[in-house]
Amino acid sequence: MVEPIDPEEELGSFLRQNAGKDWAAEAAEDEQQTEALRQRQMNLLSLAEDAGHRGERATAEMSGTVISGPILTTGTDYVTIQMPEQEADVRLDVATWSFVEGQGGSPATKSGMSFVGLLKQHASSDSRLRLELTDGSALMGRIKAVGEDHLRVEDPDGRIAYVPLGSVRSVIRSASRR
Repeated sequence: MVEPIDPEEELGSFLRQNAGKDWAAEAAEDEQQTEALRQRQMNLLSLAEDAGHRGERATAEMSGTVISGPILTTGTDYVTIQMPEQEADVRLDVATWSFVEGQGGSPATKSGMSFVGLLKQHASSDSRLRLELTDGSALMGRIKAVGEDHLRVEDPDGRIAYVPLGSVRSVIRSASRR
C-alpha cells in the first residue's frame, strides 16, 4: 500500500533543502568578500611575515638580480633570505616578491628592527659585505658608519665611499657571520 504524501512535510523538506543551498551560497559569498577585504588590507611586510611564519621560500627580483631561499628573518621593512653559503637582507620596497607555499621550512623570526638599524648592526660587526644598489651596481667592503642619510663604506683597497641610505637595496654576507 502506498502511503499518502503529506503536503506540509513535502513543503518543509523542500524549504529546508533550498534554504540550506541558499545559506551555503551566502556563506561562500561572505568568505570571498572577507578574503578580498583581507587581501586589500595586506602590505608587503604582512605578506612576508605570513610567508615566513609558514616557513616558505621567498624570491626577490630586482633589476635582473634574483635572490631566493628560505626566509630567516622579517624586520620592519626588510627580509633576510638564506642562500647557499650566504644570507641576503633585502628591503621590501625595492623588489618584486613571490612566496612559494608548501616548502615546510623553519618559521622565520621577527626582529622588529628596521633596515637602517640592521645596517648599523652590520657596521658594528665590521664584516665584509656586498652592498647591492638600486642602480644595479654593487659595492664590496665594510660599513664603517651609518649617518643620518648615508653609509660610509671602506672598500678592500681602503677607499671610502659615501652611499645614500635609500640606494642600498640589499646586503649580502657570508652565512657564517651570523
